[in-house]
Amino acid sequence: MTDRQRALDAVRPRGRTGVEIGPLNRPLILREDGDVLYADHCSAEALARKYFGHDTVGVLRTEPIVDVDLILDGCTLAEALGPRAPVDYVVASHVFEHIPDAIGWLREIGSVLREDGTVFLAVPDKRFTFDFRRAPSTTGDLVAHHIAAARVASPAQVFEHAARTVKADMPAIWAGHGREPPPLFGNQLTDALALARKVAADGHYVDAHCTVYTPCSFLAVFREIIELDLIPFEVAGIAPTSLNQLEFFVTLRKRATVSPVERAGATPRLDPRLHHDLPEAPLPKDWRTRLALAWRVLRTGSTRAGGSEAHP
Repeated sequence: MTDRQRALDAVRPRGRTGVEIGPLNRPLILREDGDVLYADHCSAEALARKYFGHDTVGVLRTEPIVDVDLILDGCTLAEALGPRAPVDYVVASHVFEHIPDAIGWLREIGSVLREDGTVFLAVPDKRFTFDFRRAPSTTGDLVAHHIAAARVASPAQVFEHAARTVKADMPAIWAGHGREPPPLFGNQLTDALALARKVAADGHYVDAHCTVYTPCSFLAVFREIIELDLIPFEVAGIAPTSLNQLEFFVTLRKRATVSPVERAGATPRLDPRLHHDLPEAPLPKDWRTRLALAWRVLRTGSTRAGGSEAHP
């Protein structure tokens, strides 16, 4: 199933009004699908200049950036929408990980959604991206940045992003290899420290992956965030990362009238061996090796010599 079809199935835009945040030149919801408003931090013209030649947006001549209806620079989504709120859904693909205060961002979205409205998120799975070496974000990470009302990536977020970036080989990782990806840049630790100091000194903006997740770690964190009643949502569904892909998909539903304990209890659960641990290499064809690995699985629960990785 394509990303777009997942989004359509989640939000069912026909006859409804919604917002897609940061669609650039690849919106998941098209104008012809329903009444959709595209939101970003600046106009389409400014985005085209910013991303000219950037791999993220492909060839702009064949895939132009969509016209931006809601410019969020210096204002909230609620302010940008004005009387057009409330809306029925919000879609964001590869946006969530860039948000310094993820809790505050979701609360803001919740404020413009109707009850039972839907948020559809496409989120990179850190196991298969340049975030490979980063530890998954914790509830404490998100709470701390929410209490601080972070508006730009913090020194800690910037340091982790800059210091741990690697050249991840996604097919190799899926095949059970690629466990030692090289750094993406030279002098990463030193440069990361200098960048973090600059952020601390003058609030310098850095576009960073502020939070990182596996499908299981996302559910573990947001089960607690919901139980704390920090956001008005429940996790209505999750499509974990598919084979040879690098993202998973989360559907949140606004249920502000339901108790946080009940909403948290509805959070789906996934097998961490499949959706948190790194994929294991296929079993060898040699029967002696297969027998040895089967014995190891019986003893440790994993084909790896060191056993299974820690679960969230």
